[in-house]
Amino acid sequence: MTNRTFVWTLITLFFFTGIALGGYDLSGSTGAENLTATNPTVQSLETDTGNALADATAPQVPAAQPGTQLALYISQTPIKTDLKGLMPFNVKVSPSTNVFYKGTYLGWNGFTSQFPSTSAGLWIERSAGWSLYATMPLNGWARELLYVPIASPISMYDIYPSGFVMRYNLGVVQPGYYYLWYYADTPGRHVDVFGTSSGYSNKVIVDVYTISVTKPTPKPVPPDPQKECEKRGFPCVWQDDACVCKPAPNPVAECEKDSNCHWVDGQCLCTMPKPEPMPGPVPNPVAECENNPNCHWANGQCLCTMPNPEPMPGPVPNPTPEPMPGPVPNPNPDDGNGDNA
Repeated sequence: MTNRTFVWTLITLFFFTGIALGGYDLSGSTGAENLTATNPTVQSLETDTGNALADATAPQVPAAQPGTQLALYISQTPIKTDLKGLMPFNVKVSPSTNVFYKGTYLGWNGFTSQFPSTSAGLWIERSAGWSLYATMPLNGWARELLYVPIASPISMYDIYPSGFVMRYNLGVVQPGYYYLWYYADTPGRHVDVFGTSSGYSNKVIVDVYTISVTKPTPKPVPPDPQKECEKRGFPCVWQDDACVCKPAPNPVAECEKDSNCHWVDGQCLCTMPKPEPMPGPVPNPVAECENNPNCHWANGQCLCTMPNPEPMPGPVPNPTPEPMPGPVPNPNPDDGNGDNA
């Protein structure tokens, strides 16, 4: 039995006895199986799909970062209708119309005119076009393009970095171009190839790398200035849309503002101030002026006249008039006798 006959027998077997799906994560397909490196089919993949061109486009060491050959991938799961298996490829609505062939990218028309219609072909989508090698982040999704030369059951193989192989039954399809979503579920180098009843496609190499996911730091909510002010309490108050803070009073300075007080042993001691003189009535210049009978107030001033002169002092009058002086009487009056005895 030739290798191709053996492969065809295995493909037919798994087409009718397919099991639950794995790596390609195709919800509508049922044929999937984990094959070990010692499985004859896996060994035939190495001999019958020896595509030096795919190996030449990939670096010798699996890429641990995107590099310049990143697949055109998405992070979200594709729509359900795209996960039911092979989907017809419409070049008119596809963003990628260039295909890598014989070491270069060709436009769609140039590619289809040169690519042999009897050969199965496989490519992975990159921004430059459909390629034989790409890098992908873990848990990313990228499309793979398949060319099926004849009506045939299709089995997709994903050779994992550890060496085991996942095989997926994709059902019987007619000749033509199809696309399939590839899911990067394990870090490391993956080799993809599909088989038909007439043989295998070329290999596609995918290096899956891990990325560190950093949760974005939430932006802090700006504080409410009024609430922040009110938290501070006295001596700060919210006034006129602003936080007004008066300095805390200094008890020592407040005490010694009074000249009669001084700060001693943590307290303000004050002496009694000297009593102020009792206020008296404000003098009235008009009344003061007119208290003098010789003065009167006129035109805002006190005008005074000279007082009447006092009479000069003289002899006190005798109420009994003094007798007018006369001759002094003779103590010995003459009695007419000519005799003074």
